[in-house]
Amino acid sequence: MSGARRGPGRPRRYVKEEEEPGMDPGGNMWVQMLQQQQAMHHQYQAQQAQAERQHREMMQVLQ
Repeated sequence: MSGARRGPGRPRRYVKEEEEPGMDPGGNMWVQMLQQQQAMHHQYQAQQAQAERQHREMMQVLQ
C-alpha cells in the first residue's frame, strides 16, 4: 500500500487546476442563472403559501 501515498506538495490534478480560472467567466454565468432561478422559485413558493393562507381564511369566514 506504499504506492498509494503521494509526495508532499504534489498536486493531484495539476492540469485541471490551471484550466479552471480560464473557464470561470462561463461558469460564473451559469451560477448567476441558477441563483436567479432559485430566487424566483422561492418567490413563487412564498406567493403560493400566501394565496393558500388567504384561501383558508376566506373559507373560514364563509362557514
